[in-house]
Amino acid sequence: MATAEITHELLDELPQEPATRYVRELLVHAGILPLRQENLVQLELWFRAAAQHLPAARSEIIRPFAEWFIIRDARRRATRRRYTDKAAHSDRSEIRAAIEFMQWLDDRHLDLRALTQTDLEVWLAQAKPSRPRLTAAFIKWTNKRGLTRNLEYPGYQRPAPATFLDDDDQADQLRRCLTDTSLPLDIRIAGALIRLYGLPITRIVHLTADQFHEDDTGAYFTFDKNPVLLPPTLARLIERQIAEGRRHSAVGALPDSEHQQLLLPGRLAGRPRSHGGLAAQLAKHGLPTLAARNTSLFGMAGELPPIVMCDLFGIHKNTAVQWAALAQDSWAGYLAALKATE
Repeated sequence: MATAEITHELLDELPQEPATRYVRELLVHAGILPLRQENLVQLELWFRAAAQHLPAARSEIIRPFAEWFIIRDARRRATRRRYTDKAAHSDRSEIRAAIEFMQWLDDRHLDLRALTQTDLEVWLAQAKPSRPRLTAAFIKWTNKRGLTRNLEYPGYQRPAPATFLDDDDQADQLRRCLTDTSLPLDIRIAGALIRLYGLPITRIVHLTADQFHEDDTGAYFTFDKNPVLLPPTLARLIERQIAEGRRHSAVGALPDSEHQQLLLPGRLAGRPRSHGGLAAQLAKHGLPTLAARNTSLFGMAGELPPIVMCDLFGIHKNTAVQWAALAQDSWAGYLAALKATE
């Protein structure tokens, strides 16, 4: 009976289904396989499979774009920081959009090198709502390499947030997170972090126990550059979660110091839980995420300078500036309306 050493490469040859990923995580957890940037490798494996179905003429363009632009940039980013599920999804979506765009050209017997601005605008008008934004990277790449003739691509402007909670609902939900013992502990913590600090779930699932510390002045959590003083009730919840965290995993914590204890661990220690699953659980308990996060960020933007929001909560500077502008516009509109009623 033939046997083979279990390696990442051996598992890479199997269909990348949930069962394969679960077995891989078990083997990494047990120290049989080394850690690697799994989201990055899965992106590479996904494109390898997708490229096999591309016609030769289309492959000549899609492969360099995907491998030497999108995936190479992903590798570069992965050397500096964790390459997240969200980053992989975004990169995969840009490659998919390029494939769909090339298919659209073929269906209409259009040549990329002869593409006109009018042709591009027809695509923009007909494509799925998300595709024009995602195709921008591909068009910029083809322009730069002379494959298209300096086509103009409209800039994408993220629409202003439209979903908020009123102050009473936000306060009531925060109170539930901090005091309602019928809610699961992890749900209480995640819900409070969203409502107090506007953290996205994609970041919450990667928070680690060593970001929390206490001293004579109180309990702190370092979300980004500087520690943030926590309300005592939330601090006690986090203390409990850290103490109980290992019990929430199907396999115990790793002894390897490289594996930091996650604040909200997934099934396997050292692996974050699904952010989609956490969002679904929050919604199930009447704690929506988007409206609560928008409300929190709007409130902070009215009180804190953008640079402080960046340093305390890891918000991108452009995002912080946009929220500050939104808060300022809202306040100016309120004052104008108040003056009009005088």
